[in-house]
Amino acid sequence: MRTITTKYKLYEDYDGTIYEVELPLSSRIDVQHVAEELGLPEYLDLSNPSLVRALVTVWAALRCPYMDHLFPSLKGKVSKPMPVLLFGGAAVKVHSPTANKPGHALNRGLNDVDFVVRKKDGALFTKLLLILSDALGTQYMYFATSGDKWFNALRGGKRYRVHGLNGFEGGGLGTCVVDIFCEELLFRHTIRLKEEFERAKETLYTIGLENLLLSKLQFIFSVPVEKLAQLEASGQSFRVLPYRYLKGMVVVGMELKDMKDVAVLLIDHEIGEGVEAINPKVLRNTLEKDKAFAQTVRLNLQNLLDNVDVLKKNGLSPSETEEVAAAATELLKAIPEVNKQWSKPWWNVYVESPGLEGVR
Repeated sequence: MRTITTKYKLYEDYDGTIYEVELPLSSRIDVQHVAEELGLPEYLDLSNPSLVRALVTVWAALRCPYMDHLFPSLKGKVSKPMPVLLFGGAAVKVHSPTANKPGHALNRGLNDVDFVVRKKDGALFTKLLLILSDALGTQYMYFATSGDKWFNALRGGKRYRVHGLNGFEGGGLGTCVVDIFCEELLFRHTIRLKEEFERAKETLYTIGLENLLLSKLQFIFSVPVEKLAQLEASGQSFRVLPYRYLKGMVVVGMELKDMKDVAVLLIDHEIGEGVEAINPKVLRNTLEKDKAFAQTVRLNLQNLLDNVDVLKKNGLSPSETEEVAAAATELLKAIPEVNKQWSKPWWNVYVESPGLEGVR
């Protein structure tokens, strides 16, 4: 029986260009085979479209030098596999069985997926994304808007941006920005990842457990004390960090979704050395070189410890809450203490960062 297809409008650019996708979405790749070839755990929920899109993208970047018939426009340009690393919610799901359990409080929705590549691979990887749907099916569609093209041109090969599909889990198809970082995550604190590409398979094609934790614990910014009432009204007062800052200002840390991601990593992994363990020595070595980053990580970890009841209210069991508290306490012992009082932001202020939902 022939499948009836329709065109679905995804995005209209300011120059009038319309980006469409053909429905139903198609996939010409065996996702189970992709996961097995990458050596990924069996617990992964391969019914999650965003996670599948991320894994297939990683696989395609590794395989494209050997598949000229699928990627003819890259023939001769990509002579070696391009290792790609995941971070954020996708990486958490790759590392944590609990984050894949149906109905579990720490199995949160996943829509947007971002990537980290080597600087020398940035332009080619971006080009690969834009032809991926032609080769593997519309489920893996990426496109570059006029704004994306300007963004890419102005970033000097340090970062790229395209648009991808999202909204799978919300019941309506939409689009999201897909960020492609080159060797560094330029957040409130910079996380350098150049060496991580050498052990991509070992870390399951993610930035690694320690860097993943740091990427969650780096979030920090300040707001006037007058915003405290709005924080309370929006249920976000738990984000106020235990730090005496500038007069009339308070310091705010990671949001609930990041607290959940940190919690699930702490529940599913031992603190110690070995495969799939969170190594406190690695964290310490990184943070000893950057006191400002160490301060932020300590504050967010301490705040997580002080507010574990927030996690319990959001569905964690008493035993899981105890595990999170014990692990956070152990990590705090390993992270360098910072005996310095800052009178101005000790974090990067000129970066794109989410604000406070419900607070203006």
